[in-house]
Amino acid sequence: MKQFLLALICLVTIKASGQDTTKHLTQQSSLRVRLDTNKLVYNEQGKALRYYQYEKLINTGDYTITYNGSPADPATKSTLKKLTDQERNSRYETVKKFMVVKSPLLQENMQLSITPLTPTIKPAELENKVIVLIFWSAECPPCTESFASLNEFLKQIHNPEDLVILAITPDDQKAADAKLKEKPLLYAQLLSNGLSIMNAYQLNNYPTFVVADKSRIIRYAVTGSGPLTLPMLKSTIKAVLFQ
Repeated sequence: MKQFLLALICLVTIKASGQDTTKHLTQQSSLRVRLDTNKLVYNEQGKALRYYQYEKLINTGDYTITYNGSPADPATKSTLKKLTDQERNSRYETVKKFMVVKSPLLQENMQLSITPLTPTIKPAELENKVIVLIFWSAECPPCTESFASLNEFLKQIHNPEDLVILAITPDDQKAADAKLKEKPLLYAQLLSNGLSIMNAYQLNNYPTFVVADKSRIIRYAVTGSGPLTLPMLKSTIKAVLFQ
């Protein structure tokens, strides 16, 4: 069961040496089962789905992937399965402990420090706002595939002026702009060359999602991409916007 749950979680670890925010950046997969975007997943009717097809369904939170063997074995068949409400809630509580942000500065129920953001964002812009931090990379498919689902949700919010979304990436401006042109993120302010921000937060994984309420108390902090990451992120944003 533990191996199965770990296979649901995708994240990337970044490492850097020295003061340079880009030159020494290397990326490595921290996925327990290496992400293969060419692998097929079959729906319950037996139709083969490619990564960008089944990931869209996974991001709804209504589906998960089951395996008829070891997820690490290329011969293992992967099948998309729809979750019941009980399965969804139970799975989130079980999986969440594997997705806790490791940074001691980004823990739920503690106050978010905005100091790492202030070289770029004026404190007044964050005053009495719901703050959403999205740490991502152009080379991280689970990061950018989440944007479409978030956009659909954000379009339904009637008070986006109360929301500040910061898309923080270690990528340079050109690479980040190109990816956001391909995969837009509604209402987001791009903070490129953001490795210094990640270092200040003692964070080296993405995707990472953090939501702080209008009092800057962190209400959601999760690293990785799983079937319930986005649904719980949306639920938290909605809840704190209407507090």
